[in-house]
Amino acid sequence: MVNIFKYILFLGIGVFLFYLAMLGVIRGPQLVESPSVRFEMGSGHGDCDSGLSGLRVSAADKAHRGTPYEVTDTLGNVVLSGAIVNEAMDEKEYVSECLSPGHYNFVLPEPPEGEYSFSIQGVDLTDQLINDMKRASIPGIALSFLFGYLAIVSRGIRWQYLLEPLGYKPKTINAVNSVAFAYFANTFVPRSGELARCAALNQSDDIPVDKLFGTVISERVVDMVMLVIFMSVALISNLDAFQTLLDLSIGGGEEVNEEDSNLLVTIGLVVIGFVVALGFMFRRSIVSSKLYGKVKGFLSGVGDGLKSVLKMKRRGAFIFHTFFIWGMYFGMAYVIYMSIDATSHMTVTQSLFVMVAGGFGMILPAPGGIGSYHWTVKLGFIALGMSGALGFAVANVMWLTQTVMIVVTGGIGYLLLMWGNIRKERQANAAE
Repeated sequence: MVNIFKYILFLGIGVFLFYLAMLGVIRGPQLVESPSVRFEMGSGHGDCDSGLSGLRVSAADKAHRGTPYEVTDTLGNVVLSGAIVNEAMDEKEYVSECLSPGHYNFVLPEPPEGEYSFSIQGVDLTDQLINDMKRASIPGIALSFLFGYLAIVSRGIRWQYLLEPLGYKPKTINAVNSVAFAYFANTFVPRSGELARCAALNQSDDIPVDKLFGTVISERVVDMVMLVIFMSVALISNLDAFQTLLDLSIGGGEEVNEEDSNLLVTIGLVVIGFVVALGFMFRRSIVSSKLYGKVKGFLSGVGDGLKSVLKMKRRGAFIFHTFFIWGMYFGMAYVIYMSIDATSHMTVTQSLFVMVAGGFGMILPAPGGIGSYHWTVKLGFIALGMSGALGFAVANVMWLTQTVMIVVTGGIGYLLLMWGNIRKERQANAAE
């Protein structure tokens, strides 16, 4: 009963995050950096009468307040006009009007000199979302599918290397299909995959489950180290993006100025120093606590897992497959980015940043990472200064591609394992 409650809870959280990510599509925003921009009103913002949607126009620069604007329909008739004025907002000045859903043009009769940027919220970007998803090329999607499956195959082979020192050598096809089935199980029941693949290989190759599960723990240790490496590279190579994401989170959607940012850093250092001082003062109580024992045991287990890998006879092949697996994880995302015109300019480090952001989304045990993956990828794009709607479109393409790959290869893997078990039972019965 508790597991069912957890499943429903995390599914609900995933759906809610998906809805939040979708809001950026059905409610804009759309940037205005030219004298005329075509847009479509969506569900919008504000308390408008039935059948109307709220349009919000904001200026990123105070110097642009008072800029006149017009909203025209598809026939060129002016349906709304005004000027962006100071209305009790500190940094950004807003004009909010109600319009009927439909297609319009936002026009600046007297555009400001030099560079300028306005934002229209309440805009329906669904068509843009669909178009962005359609622009993903079939070869790019196929390569992403292939890279994802190659990572599964490599995981199956790497698993054999961990089992060899224990005296077991399962068939490669069974090891690969067991890993594929694990991903399949995780898609529908989060955190069930590890146990599922151990049970599957136990049935097909008669290897004790406890031995199998021990090797899975060693795998997790190695993968955790790889995750830390990827995270470190993504952080170091995208410091500005991390800072932007932090500013947006703290500033409620507005970047924090340098003075406030320095104040936050100072407060953070003071808090860290205070915590370290408390830790030193109460170090004896901390060392004798249960939490300390658990943390120490976990770190000891990580060390033992790494030592077991270094003592392997085929550690070179194991390390190669480890880097190959994570290379495929990166590759299956990178080829998608390169296959879409709007993201084809992304650098390797920017792609790595978004990949790591999406990886954090998969940590939440929502079925298949639905919602949480979309939300974090969208945040990654925003932090890089790109459109959140575009990030949501790319997340959809990636998620759909990999989910289809997992369901297809995992389903086939399960059927092959079942068929192999049936044949084994028939042969055993015939031998009797």
